[in-house]
Amino acid sequence: MEYPYLIEVNKVAQVVTVYTIDEQGLYTIPVKRMICSTGVEDEEFPEGVYPLRESYTWRHMNDGTYGKYATRISGQILFHSVPYERDRSNALIAEKYLQLGENESSGCVRLLCKDAQWIQENCPRGTPVRCVKGWDAMEEIKRELLAAIPPLDGSGWDPTDPDPDNPAYVRESATPLPTRVPWVTPQPDQFAWAEELD
Repeated sequence: MEYPYLIEVNKVAQVVTVYTIDEQGLYTIPVKRMICSTGVEDEEFPEGVYPLRESYTWRHMNDGTYGKYATRISGQILFHSVPYERDRSNALIAEKYLQLGENESSGCVRLLCKDAQWIQENCPRGTPVRCVKGWDAMEEIKRELLAAIPPLDGSGWDPTDPDPDNPAYVRESATPLPTRVPWVTPQPDQFAWAEELD
């Protein structure tokens, strides 16, 4: 399956949901949820569907910080870790980590390291990314995701970063594989692609 997942960013709930396809070839089966922080300015990332683009281990951001495990959505909007002061894994900005679940970024979608890396490893270029706004049935999900964020230990590392050098690493259970419906492929006309952002 070329694109086993669709990634949905909910800018109101501050939750990313990953879907795989059902027997009709539609992305309706949720397989993973992530807490996030999207932009302070809502219009920075308009609602729509965008094809996922290139990835970077480190990316220098417009505000002078660095994002780890960065993957471009469109224009200057990327998925990436919570910001770092420099491109070193022990330079996490603790204040930004504690803002997960709030609209606090400059436009990008901030994630825990484990989630930003998961996107890089499991979602190939071209994967559909859908940006939406809504709160239905998300309140309890968000509460559970916030409660599951590991505390910082003062080492400067994101405790979810799977880097083998991470002294603060907290392992979690594996993400379930997508439901395999081998005779089904995603329906190409189930959404209209948004225009590329500046």
